[in-house]
Amino acid sequence: MTIKVGIIGAGQIVRIRHLPEVANNPDATLAGICDINPERVSELAEQYHCQAFTDYKEMIQQPDIDAIVVAATNKLHAAMTIDALNAGKHVLCEKPIATTLEDAKRMLETAKKTGKQLMIGNNQRLEASHQKAREILASGRLGKVLTFRTTFGHPGSEDWAAEGLNTWFYKKDIAGLGVLGDLAVHKLDLIRWLIDDEYTEVSAFADTLSKTYPDGTLIDVEDNAVSILRTKKGAIGTLAASWSYAKENNSTTIYCQNGVMEIYTDPEFPLAIHFNHVQGEYYQLGKKSTNVEQLSSGVMDAFISALVAGEPVPITGEDGYKALEAVLALQKSVETGRVISIPMEG
Repeated sequence: MTIKVGIIGAGQIVRIRHLPEVANNPDATLAGICDINPERVSELAEQYHCQAFTDYKEMIQQPDIDAIVVAATNKLHAAMTIDALNAGKHVLCEKPIATTLEDAKRMLETAKKTGKQLMIGNNQRLEASHQKAREILASGRLGKVLTFRTTFGHPGSEDWAAEGLNTWFYKKDIAGLGVLGDLAVHKLDLIRWLIDDEYTEVSAFADTLSKTYPDGTLIDVEDNAVSILRTKKGAIGTLAASWSYAKENNSTTIYCQNGVMEIYTDPEFPLAIHFNHVQGEYYQLGKKSTNVEQLSSGVMDAFISALVAGEPVPITGEDGYKALEAVLALQKSVETGRVISIPMEG
């Protein structure tokens, strides 16, 4: 069985992740790519020998396409995903799942109604060190999780996006969310999955501290955020997200009753367990993918594998909803100066 894939979006993440990962998967073939920029989409369609579209609604109606990747701007995720599901396609939607909980709920309801799979691109779960970390935590060897700290920061989206400082990531009317929706969402999903827990209360500070548009004015979404999280099982932790770090930091430390787990703090040993100051376990599980050095995310392979096997996707729409709920709770805390309970009222 070969899964025929159509991709909506032709930005940087599609170029360095989705396109090559589809091309390298023996169970998938690229059937089409869509972008509103005709020159950009024609170039990629020629390179990957597939059909070019400038209207996603035309592409999702193609009978020879089985699955759609939604990698457009954040505020378009919901409408494009719902349309694709209703057209009978499975969907892999980039994170965040949406920019409002109402939109996210409609996406879940549509997936259920149509019987099609909806996966969200929170790729950090699929990295070898995180997979091993979850296995160790689930074994109970380290005992109860007490506290944690996790960070995701890099120099900014202008180093990533083709448009530089004009990137849509820095425009609220298009992105809907700032660094909370771009980077914090990854760690919010990762932590709840790693420790098998749910958030109950959050508090946050966020501001625009450094990023500017080409004219020198500050961007209109937050570029730095620091938050405190409490979970149902009683763990307390911190999360920092930033578009202002000179050097990327994508690390997590989990403090348990019987030891400390460090993930991506040591380049030689991306996963380390410290039982005390002399005893430990050290795992060499490969490099961490970064914006500077892109490695296969595993997202397309996991999505295609689930479709071929007829099994549930590993990162569900419900997972995307939970991560978005936490993001929006953090945003509400920033706006109100209060601790916000999850689930949020209203």
